[in-house]
Amino acid sequence: MDQLSCWLEERQAAPSAAYLSTLALEELVTNCIKYGYDDQSEHVIQVQVELLPDGMTIVVEDDGHPFNPLEQVEPDMNLPIEERPIGCLGLHLLRKLSDQMDYAWKNGRNRVTLHKKTTA
Repeated sequence: MDQLSCWLEERQAAPSAAYLSTLALEELVTNCIKYGYDDQSEHVIQVQVELLPDGMTIVVEDDGHPFNPLEQVEPDMNLPIEERPIGCLGLHLLRKLSDQMDYAWKNGRNRVTLHKKTTA
């Protein structure tokens, strides 16, 4: 997280891009580690952040169990907090904060791609 924050700051990334990228890193990588693996093997999670003139792209790829975050049910934000089920709030935030979120399962790997425009 620290390396990503420094990298974004050095490149003067827009605050919305910096926030989304750190949230995506925390949420998607944590989910990979917590839920993607059920063995003691070594695994690789790849993260790619690309700053573009008009926005950014974030790609998180892992070799865990297939998991499409776009298929997760959106939390009912109208329910009182104490009645909401635990989980999926981070994915909900990623969907809302990004302009586009894509998922692919290819060659035994999950690939989640987030796109964020930072100019009008």
